Amino acid sequence: MAIKTKFLGTHRHDGLILGIDEAINCFIEENPYIEVIDIKFQSNIFGSHYNNSALIIYREDNWHQ
Repeated sequence: MAIKTKFLGTHRHDGLILGIDEAINCFIEENPYIEVIDIKFQSNIFGSHYNNSALIIYREDNWHQ
């Protein structure tokens, strides 16, 4: 089983966009045969703009591919 990564990000400015926690949960639900090893979270603020990102580090179960 090889280690893999998935980068997810959101961008917000006076509007509703899928939150980073929702994006993480969707990725995990869409990939039920992975083992999450770690999740790294980052938030950036640029004046009135901000975005959140996450790096999911995971392993795939090769039996289900």
